[in-house]
Amino acid sequence: MDPRPVLRTGAVTVLLAAAAACAAPDPGPENVPKVTGAAGTRPVITIPDRPAPAAARLKVLRAGTGPVVKKGQVAVTDVEMRSWEGKKELLSSWGLAQPTTVSFSGERSWAEALVGRRGGSRVLMIAPAARGAGPRSAAAAAIAPDDHMVLVFDLIGGYDRDQRVPVRHGSGGMPGAGGARDAKAVVDFPAGGMPKVVSWGAGPPAKLHVRTLSEGRGPVLQDRDVAVLQYAGWSWGEDRPFRSTYGESGPSGMVLARPALLPGMFEALKGIRVGSRLQLAVPARYRPDFHRTPGGLEQPPGVPVLYVVDVLDRQDR
Repeated sequence: MDPRPVLRTGAVTVLLAAAAACAAPDPGPENVPKVTGAAGTRPVITIPDRPAPAAARLKVLRAGTGPVVKKGQVAVTDVEMRSWEGKKELLSSWGLAQPTTVSFSGERSWAEALVGRRGGSRVLMIAPAARGAGPRSAAAAAIAPDDHMVLVFDLIGGYDRDQRVPVRHGSGGMPGAGGARDAKAVVDFPAGGMPKVVSWGAGPPAKLHVRTLSEGRGPVLQDRDVAVLQYAGWSWGEDRPFRSTYGESGPSGMVLARPALLPGMFEALKGIRVGSRLQLAVPARYRPDFHRTPGGLEQPPGVPVLYVVDVLDRQDR
């Protein structure tokens, strides 16, 4: 089994070999980049003009107050990556307006930086590039093997790969476990299985249609929040979804801003409470100029689309 964690940023997958397993618990006052910026804002990293530490190092810059990330979960996090030598920007989920989902496998991973930390924590890692980037990482092409990486994680939270909202039925028929029936489609949510479209109804939507299948009781999503979502999307009439996070990659973090979201999702999510389940029927040319989000999220062009969305969590940004 490949021991490297899988880091997904929208549709882009970055494989990162980890240096955390041998990381020292605290780098001490010397040879440490300065990291500034308030909670919920992009960190500013100032790397000192001196040689990087030879071994991987780890420091918790701010302890969060959210639930602890557990072993076996996926972590949703923002991450800033820089090279120590040359001070190059390697990756910024903040710049992409797309938090990343990190799936851990094996022990030599980013697990030491993220597992066991509380949501809301900010963690600094310094790692030799040969172990911190890995041969197939997109970051590896930008740095030399003997360079060092500086990573700052802003941890949103840890989630089960197939985590779903508790179902509190909305109006209309409810086939299966938390499914819904409306004028256009019937979606079933079998326990432990991927959502499935049972019927497409009379035809594709002529306008955006949003249905609350189950209403949550958590905080309300507002502009620029990070929403943590499970979702599945189908081209209208197709049996297989073109994208599903349920039991696959695990929950995704999305910034509540129209350019950062798939068509129809901004309008559907704004003002919705955490714990809600939604169904969106999106007409073919709802956003005719849409190609992809800055973070790489895509949907099939020129066709109507059906989405189901579970709103699991939120964080200020």
